[in-house]
Amino acid sequence: MGIPIYERQKGFFRRAYEAGETPWPRFRPTPAVVHLARRLRRERGRARVLDIGCGEGRHMICLGQAGHRVVGVDYERLALTKARARTDARPIRPRLTFALADAFCLPFREASFDAVLDSGCFHHVKKADWSRYLAGLTALLRPGGYLHLTTFSTRFKHYPGERRSRNWLVHRNHYDHFFRKADFARIFGKRYEILKIEEERQKLHAFWHVLLRKR
Repeated sequence: MGIPIYERQKGFFRRAYEAGETPWPRFRPTPAVVHLARRLRRERGRARVLDIGCGEGRHMICLGQAGHRVVGVDYERLALTKARARTDARPIRPRLTFALADAFCLPFREASFDAVLDSGCFHHVKKADWSRYLAGLTALLRPGGYLHLTTFSTRFKHYPGERRSRNWLVHRNHYDHFFRKADFARIFGKRYEILKIEEERQKLHAFWHVLLRKR
């Protein structure tokens, strides 16, 4: 029997951080997250935000600079070590908290966050586990709280000419799911109001940025 996909996936992320060469952005925040930080500042002053899969802290820094209190969670210890190193000397450091935890078992009280940020975790969750994963995130949000997702679009390609016969695959030992715009209403419509969906395209890569508000 082979190694379960989530364990293989965790190994993929660990090796990427050890090599210092990640296929995802390490420093510059996504513009959609910058807009969320400003929106929270206007509406709620200093919000409490949970950053799932925070990596090396690029979005934590952005949110902290906007005045928010941010909890960054990752299950890769080296990612958190690098995030702390990037933020320790910054004035925003007292507003940042780091936690080593799995997104399926988050150690926080219900309704304790104004916003949850998922920049590239949900598309690595198998469809059979969506309900459990999203129930955990939703429980942590206060009523009217925001969930911001960045996920793979069906237009995403790992390499030129890539063809897929289905909307998911296992690539380099990690699971990838690819979404259509219409998928979000079906997946989130009962629990969330969809405020904005925009697609970002970067040569081969394409992502959805989705802003939702808990009903």
